[in-house]
Amino acid sequence: MKYLVVLAFIALASADVKNVRQKFNGATITALNEQITRELQASYFYQAYSQYFARSDVALPGFAKFFSEASKEERSHAEKLMEYINKRGGDVQLKEVKLQDVCDTVSKGLDSTTLSFTKTTSCICNFMTGDVTVLSGFDCDKSKRDDWHNGLLAMEDTLVLERYVNEELLKLHKGHDDDAHLSHVLEHDFLDEQVNAIKDIADKIRQLKRAGSGLGEYLFDQKL
Repeated sequence: MKYLVVLAFIALASADVKNVRQKFNGATITALNEQITRELQASYFYQAYSQYFARSDVALPGFAKFFSEASKEERSHAEKLMEYINKRGGDVQLKEVKLQDVCDTVSKGLDSTTLSFTKTTSCICNFMTGDVTVLSGFDCDKSKRDDWHNGLLAMEDTLVLERYVNEELLKLHKGHDDDAHLSHVLEHDFLDEQVNAIKDIADKIRQLKRAGSGLGEYLFDQKL
């Protein structure tokens, strides 16, 4: 009897949700839920980087603060999308978030990009997951962490991730451009911010290359 009551309640709740939904199809909802996962992955990635720079053997508090704020921002993006799905009468579905998945995405981007990056593997990300295989390889030799130029590597990883998220947002926008309201939200609340973020990170990479490691990186950290 209790089982039937629960089913009836769920059916009634679903009917109420459908009263809100208009021109908001399943494919769009699925795509938005996938984007939520990407935003949460980015948040997790930046939190890992914040903790890396807070380590006593790295000790770059400016970078730690920068990535902590970036993590909060990406989480807020995910929350905005969740709120939007609910506002349109959709179903929010949260998937498992693994740091290693983000490491692999960033490493793939580093390896395949036509841009000029220091390494082809996300060394810091894999260090935070404890991936022994990657950390024993030539590109990310754990015993040579002093030569990693931590700030520069982190910003290069960040640029790859931000470009990836931007590309996925562009696909989302293009694939559902017949939804006028969604297009408006993506353009004004997400895409504008992504363009600004990509420019900002690219500038920081140029500045770090100019400053060099050691004292230059230390002074850069003080200004973050």
